Amino acid sequence: MSKSSVYSGKTLRKLKYGVIGVGIIGKHHVKCATEIPEINLVAVSDVNERALKEVKDQYGIKIYKDYHEMIEKENLEAVSICVPHFLHAPITLDVIKMGVHVLVEKPIALSVKEADEMINAAKKHGVKLGVVFQNRTNPLLLYIKDMITKGEVGDMLRAHLTYLCYRSQSYYQSASWRGKWKSEGGGVLINQAIHFIDIFQWLVGIRPLRLYSFASRLAHNIEVEDIAVAILEFENRALGSIQVSSIEVPQQTRIEIRGDKKAVIIEKNTAYIFSNDVPLKESILKLPMWKTPTYIEKKITLDDFHKEWGHKVVLQDFAKAVLNDRDPMVTGEEAEKSLEIVNAIILSSVKRKEVQFPISRDEYEEVLKHLSETKGVDLVRK
Repeated sequence: MSKSSVYSGKTLRKLKYGVIGVGIIGKHHVKCATEIPEINLVAVSDVNERALKEVKDQYGIKIYKDYHEMIEKENLEAVSICVPHFLHAPITLDVIKMGVHVLVEKPIALSVKEADEMINAAKKHGVKLGVVFQNRTNPLLLYIKDMITKGEVGDMLRAHLTYLCYRSQSYYQSASWRGKWKSEGGGVLINQAIHFIDIFQWLVGIRPLRLYSFASRLAHNIEVEDIAVAILEFENRALGSIQVSSIEVPQQTRIEIRGDKKAVIIEKNTAYIFSNDVPLKESILKLPMWKTPTYIEKKITLDDFHKEWGHKVVLQDFAKAVLNDRDPMVTGEEAEKSLEIVNAIILSSVKRKEVQFPISRDEYEEVLKHLSETKGVDLVRK
């Protein structure tokens, strides 16, 4: 693949691009790709002829039922992979072996063992592997991340994530791969909550050391979990917790990051920042009994930033990463971090034990196989 600069003289070099899978999210990739100057969207592929016809009618681009044929005939340099979860790893590995750069939708794979294989294959074949976590382009979250990275929050003491959403039974009936261990790889954890598990671990910036969890299936007629709770210890001995569910009204997403200098609470695209006059570790040793430290409160909203974010930004960053030979914003290694937490929560719940990081790849493969074969019977406590 060419590693020339984005610019060749005064002409912007465009990346020859394709999209594999043009369902709901794949169509969004197509739309975004057509709006990005660094991308020349050449063709798309899917096994669904109706979906292909819709894209062809709207955008006038070439269509293929076989992605191998598409890549070879069109001499593509990079593709988006937007297929059901269980196909992420095999198709990504196929495409990487063809020497083509890959941007794959979340989750990177069903398991960390699959993710390891994808990461290693990309290195071996000298191609870029990027993963879509569009919330990392949210300017409010980038502002908070920068603040934490600069040390303004101080020593991390505690962190918490609440992600509560609602999915009806008809949602799971809308596609045959949903709600099954073999094809979806989990429920609310790997499909919906992983977006914010990624943001949670990215903001904390400290790897988890160990985890204990409970996961269950309480309301849906599915194999996979619809509720889970986990407690974590991080490498600096700070503590954390994660609670997620797809059976909740009202819905809620809330992240708390507590340091000894600042506390940050993020909810509804608003960040509340509490800055202590004196760091907590210092005030605890100095203040008289019953006296609490003072703090200044600041409120920042997403509307305070006037910056585009979302899938289009992710695709454009990936194109520039390929053209300029640099890492994309979310590499395979970065995407694997949230997947490992998801796998650890399932592993701990099924085995009913504390799980250490990094988790055993082989042990989780055995658990996933067992859950697939028994249709998640271990999630129902007796």
